[in-house]
Amino acid sequence: MENLRLPTIIAWWEIRGLTGSSLRRSIEANVLLSTPPKVLVLHLGGNDLCIDSCTKVRNNIKREIKYLRTAFADTAIIWVDIIDRINWRSSLPRKIITSKRRRVNRFGRVCVQWASRSTIITVDIDANTPGFFLPDGVHLSPVGHEFYLDTLRDAIVQFL
Repeated sequence: MENLRLPTIIAWWEIRGLTGSSLRRSIEANVLLSTPPKVLVLHLGGNDLCIDSCTKVRNNIKREIKYLRTAFADTAIIWVDIIDRINWRSSLPRKIITSKRRRVNRFGRVCVQWASRSTIITVDIDANTPGFFLPDGVHLSPVGHEFYLDTLRDAIVQFL
């Protein structure tokens, strides 16, 4: 689905293993020599939930969204809720990670909504539907990926 079938160019900056503390450097590196993006989609995969405290994750999100608002004042920000996984690759009990994920998602939504040009996406994918995931239980299958991209496309359209 090149450019999500939208009349614009989409730059995909997938950074595997990215954590909240390295988000700013990754964005700066990608826009250093180009114009600011019209829309910036924040989709955190959840790696931080397995290694950091909820407070640390929330502080990173707050700091980075505040920076993005300042650095890219005219850019619309879309927050994508951290999607559930079948396998979290963590020694923490699933119940703890689920609680952290929900709290972080709530907090991220609030931080993004402080911006005038923003929206929130909750992708209807969860661990109870294994067909949305690859066998590793972490990454989305082609079906899950298409479902995610359709939801993302619908959110981006409102800012173009």
